[in-house]
Amino acid sequence: MSIVPDRVVAMQIGAISFVDEGVDRTLDILAERGAVNALFLATPTWTRGTGGRQIPGYPIPDHGVQDYDLGWVGGNYATPHPQYYGNTVLGDVGRAPEHPELDLLGEVIPKARERGMKSFAWMEESGGARELRTYPNFAKVLEVDAWGRPGRRPCFNNPDYRNWHLGFVEDYVQSYELDGLAWCSERPGPLNMLMQGTVDVSEIGCFCPHCRAVARERGIDVNKAMQGYRELVEWNQRVGAGERPVDGAFVTFWRILLNFPEVLAWQTLWTESQRQLYRDIYGVAKAISPEVQVGWHVYHNISFSPFYRADQDYTEMAKFSDFIKVVIYNNCAGPRFFTWVKSICGALFADAEPEDVYPLMMKLLQLDEGSYEKLPQTGFTADYVRRETERAVAGVGGQSAIYPGIDIDIPVGVAKQRGLEKPRDVGTKINWDDNEGELTACTRESVRDATLAAFEGGAEGVVLSRKYSEMLLENLSGAGDAVRSLP
Repeated sequence: MSIVPDRVVAMQIGAISFVDEGVDRTLDILAERGAVNALFLATPTWTRGTGGRQIPGYPIPDHGVQDYDLGWVGGNYATPHPQYYGNTVLGDVGRAPEHPELDLLGEVIPKARERGMKSFAWMEESGGARELRTYPNFAKVLEVDAWGRPGRRPCFNNPDYRNWHLGFVEDYVQSYELDGLAWCSERPGPLNMLMQGTVDVSEIGCFCPHCRAVARERGIDVNKAMQGYRELVEWNQRVGAGERPVDGAFVTFWRILLNFPEVLAWQTLWTESQRQLYRDIYGVAKAISPEVQVGWHVYHNISFSPFYRADQDYTEMAKFSDFIKVVIYNNCAGPRFFTWVKSICGALFADAEPEDVYPLMMKLLQLDEGSYEKLPQTGFTADYVRRETERAVAGVGGQSAIYPGIDIDIPVGVAKQRGLEKPRDVGTKINWDDNEGELTACTRESVRDATLAAFEGGAEGVVLSRKYSEMLLENLSGAGDAVRSLP
């Protein structure tokens, strides 16, 4: 694998920032404030985590248009070339409805190159986005649940869905002078979801004909797997509703696994199917342009769930990665992990209280942070960034670069009403309860310390996250302070 030789300081950024603030001005601010030398340009994306302005209900930062984009939808912000989408029933879905005349890659890449900045397409799978389900034929690529009903997320083994994403890859690499691709999929698989909280039944799959065929090739009993998942869904729903089996939630869960070992085999099948799409993306991109860097986003669950962590084997991923962007967002980790522990105590660990489970998770995950009840106010430390970076660097064994994601003003807690008229206009889940204590917040110093910790842990680059349109400029400057202090 080829490794990017210089320190990469990348910014995740969506089309709206260039529309609102201008391409030249935005690039100059990024270089001046954050010492940014690479862009992760969000296209395609259907999630507020990387697209659009600030999430409605959270404070708007000190730059850009001072208003929410309540009608934001997302999609492809580059120019689609239909010839690359002929091998899928989804076809070319056209441009995102926002800024239909904008070609994000076409307009930004040349000006970035003038400044010595690299350009990567940040490609978000966004499998659960409701906007995707409005596309013609999208129902044909959906997962199937354990009862044989269509789910709400697309299936990695469906050839039309796979070829659709590979069409984006071929289109972008053939049509633009990209330095790389960063692909993101924040899905943990059915068993992980069942363990860590009450589930939406439609998200537990997939048992479509394509997945069944793969299972039979592996010698997995499809009917036993489906029966096992039906029992686990029933267990999950009953435990989530407050019922407790006579032998307890954990013992009952474990008994189902013993009775249906196909459940674990199906989780492995699901994970491997996701990973195969990674391999295909890597192979297609490299076949077109061997110099293009290809990497993956590993989402925050890797810091919270030992079960998801076991699925995400850095040594294996390094075989088809030039870089891995590991989410190590230390500020929002506190509130997020607080919520995650509470959630798993409504499922797998329902026999215990969060205060009991938290110390165990710290031990299992090799973490060392503050008391559970104070996490929402304190976040995680910069040393967490260093430790998790070191673990990832050791995992890839020099075969891939590690670019930790650095938290700059990622929203925490519930959004506030802030004058919005109707929740349905927001496009994101909002809790309108305004009775919330003071939560942890980024500062210029905390961003600096997290960035320095990443490089101390052996990172070859960092990705300033999640998106420029939610960052305060003062806090962005913390990344610049760190980079400029390095030898």
